[in-house]
Amino acid sequence: MATRTAMISTKLMLCLLAPGGLLLGCAGAGANAGSGGPTAEQKGTTAEGQGAAAGEKGTKINKYTGNAAAIQQGRALYLQYGCSGCHGVGGGGGMAVPLLDDVWKFGSDDATLFKLIKGQIPEQTMPKVYNAMPDDEVWKILAYVRSLYAGDPQKVDW
Repeated sequence: MATRTAMISTKLMLCLLAPGGLLLGCAGAGANAGSGGPTAEQKGTTAEGQGAAAGEKGTKINKYTGNAAAIQQGRALYLQYGCSGCHGVGGGGGMAVPLLDDVWKFGSDDATLFKLIKGQIPEQTMPKVYNAMPDDEVWKILAYVRSLYAGDPQKVDW
């Protein structure tokens, strides 16, 4: 786990050093946003907590999870912010670890991943440069990441 964490840190920094914070050539063929993941019923998604990151660990708070339009917007934001430069266009990894599985250092619940992107986890290795990203955009990116999930449906905690 420590080696994986060091790899993420190094590779994310390389991604951010590209002009404008984005790695050139990140856009391209993308993942099919609506396939490969668990259904909304399996996820048990709710509309609660519609923009607030507040919530207990394991709480389902992303109103966009499973929403096809929001997933499409989340994919566009994922590319725009350069997430694909490190995690791959389809989330399968590249310079950083894949986002498709159920291996998450701090947990995979909505509140934890929101805080991770916003730079609110002190021990995180992902650079804390997205703290100014609007909350709504973070939730849409997370909806896109959720749509890519290819792990064990029994481990879904969002």
